[in-house]
Amino acid sequence: MGKPIILEDLDFGKDRLDTSKNFNRMASNFPFAKMVEAVGRRAVKEGVSFKLVPARHTSTIGYWKYMERYAVLVHCAAALSIGRRVMGFKERITKELKQLVAQIKQNLTCKVDPYTPREGRGMTRRVRACLRWLEGKLLLHNGLAQWQQEAYYSVWHDLKKLVLSLR
Repeated sequence: MGKPIILEDLDFGKDRLDTSKNFNRMASNFPFAKMVEAVGRRAVKEGVSFKLVPARHTSTIGYWKYMERYAVLVHCAAALSIGRRVMGFKERITKELKQLVAQIKQNLTCKVDPYTPREGRGMTRRVRACLRWLEGKLLLHNGLAQWQQEAYYSVWHDLKKLVLSLR
């Protein structure tokens, strides 16, 4: 009893409704703001602390750092990342993560045959660009302030692009 309630501060406002017809329908029918308001009122009534946390890169951080380590789904790993953010922990780039990116780079460069087109197999242009951006940012990330680590063009954004490029 008395444990704090933490929710992601998601934005389903009208200004974000410009993606696809199905997403727009889902987002306009999803009563997230009413749900957050109801949970907040109930938390105040019960004397439990309640906080909204920015959701930026929590799924990506969970995927790269906690999913394999704790053998949980991405969503559980993202929840762990949200909890760490509330407690004030920085999400540092670990040695294991650096080694994993280096291993991905090594595996992709070994697969490339110089006599065949590179698109679709091995190291594509998009993957090469992501790896190039990551090389410089991985070294600097741990020294940045928390707001800089959470910025849109952070290491986590590039790691997300790398994962999506490898699919």
